[in-house]
Amino acid sequence: MKNKLYLLALACAAFSCGPKNEEVTEEQVTLSPTDEALDSIVDTRKDALQTDENETNPTLPLPPEVMGLLTQQYTGWAQPELTSEAKEQAENHEQGPMIVRGDFDGDTRQDVALQLSQNDQLIIVAALQRQEGIYTLQKLKQDILFNDRGKLKSMYYLYAVEEGEKLRNEQTMTETEAPYKAIGIGIEGNDTVYLYDNGTFGTFSRVE
Repeated sequence: MKNKLYLLALACAAFSCGPKNEEVTEEQVTLSPTDEALDSIVDTRKDALQTDENETNPTLPLPPEVMGLLTQQYTGWAQPELTSEAKEQAENHEQGPMIVRGDFDGDTRQDVALQLSQNDQLIIVAALQRQEGIYTLQKLKQDILFNDRGKLKSMYYLYAVEEGEKLRNEQTMTETEAPYKAIGIGIEGNDTVYLYDNGTFGTFSRVE
């Protein structure tokens, strides 16, 4: 009988000293409200989108599909450094001088154009979005980078030509209005406009 009472006392003591599960859960675990977690995700996506819209460095805002095409076709490509004159000329335009965005082929999808360097070459390409997330590259111009006191630099700057601007076809000398945005390429104050028509880019000059 004494042994039973002794064992019963030990069991009661052990039970009273042990932590309660409810107390451990409430004190040691802090759950974040569901609404706060969702807000955090939404804010992150908004921030990322805003960065993509405002950045001008072509290595950052370009769609991954375009980055993949550039890597395949222009191995080792990089963003060229501009001459001081190109930088000054670019200040007259809202977009550029490295990259411009817009619907350049009239299909309502956003396209991009950029200049890049590969070895000692300066290359300007347009990436046209044929379908959602599917792009094709078209080379607009290629030239040798300018040697500025031992540093290879680009003398070119890009800008967007707005829809409705008057242009003159350099081949036929006929005048027309841009039906959608076009790509302006300038060098030392001399501009050439690349307007997409019938599957290719034609060269135009601006009519003042």
